[in-house]
Amino acid sequence: MGNVLDTVRLPKMSEIVADRLRQQIIAGELVEGDPLPPEDQLMEHAGVARTTVREALRILESEGLLVVRRGAGGGARIRTPQVANVARYIGLVLQSQGTRLEDVHSARVMLEAPAAGLLATMPDRARIVAALRDALEAEAAAMDDPVALSHAHGRFHQLIVRLAGSETFEVLTAVANRIIQVQADRVMGARDTDGLTKAGAEAAHRAHARYVDMVEAGASQDAEDLWRKHLEAGEAILMSDPSSKTVLDLLE
Repeated sequence: MGNVLDTVRLPKMSEIVADRLRQQIIAGELVEGDPLPPEDQLMEHAGVARTTVREALRILESEGLLVVRRGAGGGARIRTPQVANVARYIGLVLQSQGTRLEDVHSARVMLEAPAAGLLATMPDRARIVAALRDALEAEAAAMDDPVALSHAHGRFHQLIVRLAGSETFEVLTAVANRIIQVQADRVMGARDTDGLTKAGAEAAHRAHARYVDMVEAGASQDAEDLWRKHLEAGEAILMSDPSSKTVLDLLE
């Protein structure tokens, strides 16, 4: 039996510096768009070499917490943690596991349909309905642009999750939403916009409008049932594309 101390890995100094800066970003001590202090100042403050500081910055850049511009007038600026970064990383995990797109759609239904019903029970329903109707107007304005309409539909779905009021829930659903939006863009770009795609987009818009009416009426179960059927119908259309069956096919 080996010595348990053999398994202990001490962090590199660059990781320690990166962790200190990461905590400052998360705590709001360093805010979005702020320039990071110059390398010399970071070196002096942490008591480390320039190579250590640069390695720490590379770590944070890879995590999406810094934007580094090279050359004259460049430098590092702070980025606060983004949901898209989380979705991108988990998307890589799903790719590596060969996850099928049916699995992603099923997860979306399990998460999003109950949220759709929940909105009809919330005390500030008037505010929720107003936000949903604004999103419907954005869809209507994009009706002649298939790609813009697809993104407007995606934003409507994301809005339902956001209005449910849980930031954790919003992060968890962001992965499925991102993957499905990529799939929708591919399908919308591959088909005749005067045929099935346009008809499907118009049907989706009508379903969204009926859903908002149900929320306004406080019909929670009807709203959830409609939204589940709507999600399943959308899956059937998107999965009819034979070129993508796994997350890897879609995101590679």
